[in-house]
Amino acid sequence: MCISYIPEDNTQLQSRKFLPHINALLRGDTQVSPDFSDQYARIYQGAGHYTKAEKFRALVVEKHRKLFGDDHQYTLKAMTSLAETYMDLGQFEKARVLLVDVLDKQREILGDDHAETLESMADLAATYLYLGQYENALQAGIPALEKFKHILGEDHPGTLGTMNNLAYAHLHLGHLEEALKLQIAIFDKSRQGLGEDHPDTLRPEGNLVYTYIKLGKLEEAKKLQVSVVEKQIHVLGEDHPETLTSLSYLASIYNQLGNFAEAQKLDVSVFEKRSQILGKDHPKTLASLASIALAYTGLEQFEEALKLQIPVLEKRRQISGDDHVDTVTSMGHLGDTYNHLGQFGEALKLNILTVEKRRHISGDKHSDTLKAMANLAITYGAVGKSEEAKELQVSVLEKRRASAGEDDPNTLRTMVHLGAMYLNLGNIKEANKLIIPAQKKLIGNRDPNTLLVMSSLATAYRTAGKIKEAKNLDKLFPKLKPSPAT
Repeated sequence: MCISYIPEDNTQLQSRKFLPHINALLRGDTQVSPDFSDQYARIYQGAGHYTKAEKFRALVVEKHRKLFGDDHQYTLKAMTSLAETYMDLGQFEKARVLLVDVLDKQREILGDDHAETLESMADLAATYLYLGQYENALQAGIPALEKFKHILGEDHPGTLGTMNNLAYAHLHLGHLEEALKLQIAIFDKSRQGLGEDHPDTLRPEGNLVYTYIKLGKLEEAKKLQVSVVEKQIHVLGEDHPETLTSLSYLASIYNQLGNFAEAQKLDVSVFEKRSQILGKDHPKTLASLASIALAYTGLEQFEEALKLQIPVLEKRRQISGDDHVDTVTSMGHLGDTYNHLGQFGEALKLNILTVEKRRHISGDKHSDTLKAMANLAITYGAVGKSEEAKELQVSVLEKRRASAGEDDPNTLRTMVHLGAMYLNLGNIKEANKLIIPAQKKLIGNRDPNTLLVMSSLATAYRTAGKIKEAKNLDKLFPKLKPSPAT
């Protein structure tokens, strides 16, 4: 097969076959025509060699501008392709600038309802996702989706891609049911149209896994993700960036299931490969490093976690700025580690900042904001600010009851946390109102977060002189690390 005849929907599958031949062909050849540059870029892009793809795509843009001018469709398509490569390189602001320019020109030349204009609208919405601007992504994506459905149909790849981007935005804004509904529809349509093993089917299947993780359906997520990883290794190879993304999702599931050693093993492997392929400062490489640190936290190796979390936060601040969701996530993780190490002064500064940023990004009711507030409450309690700690936990509990219901595990764990605070304040009556019903519903829940909160409760019981209740907890949750004896 000649590379000029590789279908667009088959590039990923064929790229690995052509890659050695192109590498051999290009040795010593510095002059490449625009047509061949475009084809070489497609192969490198499909194989996940984004730095080489960028070189050729930038060359195509430059030559098309000289030959056809800034407003020609060939030039605009080349700019869109270069923006795609910038996205994969983690250079999201560069991608956004290019796509805004392309979209403005296409609206002027082709009109709002042309297929090329619609695709640019969808691409720009995707860029907002990676910049952590989820409301902007929704605002750009919703009208694009309506136009895609009306003009190109519900099964068009552009329609499905836009649906996927909207699902991702909904997911990060805490609209979990909306995200799940969209992703199930995408997966079903991709499977019917392309088959179960096609890369464009495996991608939405992996995104569906991420939604299951957010919904706390970890066993379903694990089963589905193991299947996705096996298929991607077979179809794309072990080192392809999309395979590595799926492996990182699997590691995240292991982390949340408490299988920290297995998670860390996977994360280290992914980190090493991403460092080689994408570079050490790429956002996805930094995400792998952050995940390794989380495994250290789960293994209670807090000093090791700290060694990784400090440089990850510094890099994310340099690359994405203080207000990006990845940077704020790193602030929260580092604050949590400082809590565990008893460095409450450092924890307090970071946790206050994390809550402020989370409120700005996602609002008061988002699960990530509530988690940040709960962590800050723990820090307030540790530094003797009991009233501030109690007020925060009461607020978290009210919001979790309103959004997720009384029986949600996060609501129940918040009840236990607040109950433990009342114990420490000597208010046994209020403590029991919260602890007793929550404890009954959490029996049998082996989530690491449940075990951790019960361990804290056992400590609070012992501090209050209630040794019998503490020992009862050790029986009900036998995998708990024994809390310190008094």
